[in-house]
Amino acid sequence: MNANYYPKSPNSLPKNLTNLPASYMFRATLAVLAILLFFALYIALVIGLGYLVYYACIYDMGHINKLTIILKLGAVAGAAMLFVFTLKFIFKLKNHKRENRIKLNKKEHTALWDFIHTICKETGAPKPRAIYVDPDVNAYVSYTNMWLSLFLPVKKELTIGLGLVSCLNLSEFKAVMSHEFGHFSQRSMKIGSYIISANTIIHGMIYDRDKWDDLLDQWRASDIRLSAAAWVITPIIWVIRQLLGLFYMFLNLMYSSLSREMEFNADKVAISTSGSDAILSGLWRLDSGFEKWNATLNNAYLASKKKLFVKNLYTHNTQALADIAEEQHSLLNNLPKDSRGGQTYFTSSLVSKADMYASHPSNDKRQDNAKVPYIACEQDSRSPWILFNNQIALQEEMTSLIYKQYINFETKEFAQDAAFNEFIIQESQGKELLAEYHHTFENRFLHIETPENLRQEAIRNQNVTTEVVSSHKKELLNLMKPVQDLEALMLKASQIAEGLVPEKSFTFKNKEYKKKDLNEGYQLLMNEREELFNSSFKDWDTSFCGVHLALAKQTAKSEDLLQVYAQHNVITQVYKNLVACKNSIFTALNELQAKGDVLEGEVAILTSSIKRQVEELNDSLSLFDTMMFVAMPNIDSVVELKEAIVTDGKFKRESGAIFENGGFDKMIAAIDNAIIQCQRIDQKSIGVILAFHKELQNGLLN
Repeated sequence: MNANYYPKSPNSLPKNLTNLPASYMFRATLAVLAILLFFALYIALVIGLGYLVYYACIYDMGHINKLTIILKLGAVAGAAMLFVFTLKFIFKLKNHKRENRIKLNKKEHTALWDFIHTICKETGAPKPRAIYVDPDVNAYVSYTNMWLSLFLPVKKELTIGLGLVSCLNLSEFKAVMSHEFGHFSQRSMKIGSYIISANTIIHGMIYDRDKWDDLLDQWRASDIRLSAAAWVITPIIWVIRQLLGLFYMFLNLMYSSLSREMEFNADKVAISTSGSDAILSGLWRLDSGFEKWNATLNNAYLASKKKLFVKNLYTHNTQALADIAEEQHSLLNNLPKDSRGGQTYFTSSLVSKADMYASHPSNDKRQDNAKVPYIACEQDSRSPWILFNNQIALQEEMTSLIYKQYINFETKEFAQDAAFNEFIIQESQGKELLAEYHHTFENRFLHIETPENLRQEAIRNQNVTTEVVSSHKKELLNLMKPVQDLEALMLKASQIAEGLVPEKSFTFKNKEYKKKDLNEGYQLLMNEREELFNSSFKDWDTSFCGVHLALAKQTAKSEDLLQVYAQHNVITQVYKNLVACKNSIFTALNELQAKGDVLEGEVAILTSSIKRQVEELNDSLSLFDTMMFVAMPNIDSVVELKEAIVTDGKFKRESGAIFENGGFDKMIAAIDNAIIQCQRIDQKSIGVILAFHKELQNGLLN
């Protein structure tokens, strides 16, 4: 390939840098033994139950009468059901076709293919059969056919996320690709393939409920003379599932231990081609790359609600990354020195936010692995986009795929980039004001009294001064202190649950919460925070709004401010109605499931109730029609407001048996999305209120 495109490799490497350590071989051996044990037991179970079917068919009934015939048929049917139970999940072992990828032609992207082949040569890894790109901050190796990979040396394929390409430099990109090819060269990848297959079988047998389970339920519900065999095999199925559940945990424990060693070794392969710093600085950049790409996707989704589409989302993602480039460069250069060499990129046991590394060892452990020994290497700061031929066309093709696969919308009419940029600017309006108030409004509702009560509050605060405004902020800071303490504990609980910190427990109100009761402790913290929000902030909110209404009255803007307050109250009411609807649905569903055996009539009643509650949400949306609308950033009318909450501004009533035809999932998905969008609109509305307040405060200063 063109040597100018390939970053320099380390001048020298220690002997055996990428050799597999004894700990790796030990864990690989344990994982192999676990897999062999599972498949041996599974095959024995299938053969045993197959023989049971055969024996049930051939055994001598002795005297032939109605009872022995029923027993014979029951034995054959029961044995057959058990046999099918063990086999049905094998057919779920299939290659899932990924629809969000574009295959790169070798002739069109010669530089990239040559780059990858050079990495293969340097790492000793086999060349990929194909290279794909997908939209995200992502890179992974996969088998072209998982079924065949269990028995044959199947070629692998490489997928590169264009979001990844956007946020790394060329040396970091080389390191990440070398990491993936480190997996190419690991025979333990095949162990992973076997474990995925075993997990598919076990998970399906333990957790999946399908037509087989429906048939067993119907059989048990029939006449006891016909259903006796069904009642006999039911506890057998339960025992099989419990034993497999234990094996499922054991198998994954073995593999998770090996997986960590695999990642450390793959990092060593990356270090052998790019040095210690490239893989670490790349990992350091991934979090911001992941956040910016997710923000770009979110903006694309929100803009699509206004029928605003662009040809190339990557143009805007690149700009978002460019906006923070100087800050990132400064942060990177000012990282503390590491006595082992280079800089200290990570000081805590956090895992990368990027999905591709979410299940990997923590960042600080990967840093320790990369720095022992430290391998110096010159870095190439150019963008990996230079490896892609006609990158604009590729980005536009991927953008079209994103709209189709992620946003479920296809269009040939595109807006100018300036219009999309303006949308993004508008979307971020008010965020700096939310921060000015210590983010108090992000996790609670702003309590706004009735217009009459607010007018009375304004009368009590006629003489507003800058000191009064400042005192509000100071008082809020004091109110937020216990909330922030609780949120720090909530964060710690989450980190303990995910294994991101060395601590194994946290203490609240003189009680220690360990891993087994973290959920209880976390829920208690949430309840305590909610209680603080409900009890401690109401008076502050009332005074806050009353003081600014008094200011507005001085400039003849009180009615305008009351209109903004009234709109916010309607938004809050709709938001609360959505949350209450979801809670009501799941409370009723859980109560019905807790009963065990459920009658069809009870399901029909619940179905009717859910449909009615979802329809009533449209009545909530109609509240917007009764108010005087005040424009918000990127929401210019009541119609746009409704459409921002739910597609076409209306909740769709699903018909038929919603628990069987997928209607229930669709309605819950619509409610969940509406709650998320209401949170966005709530923050926009508060931003409008705070901007109005800020204008009034500036008038006070002048």
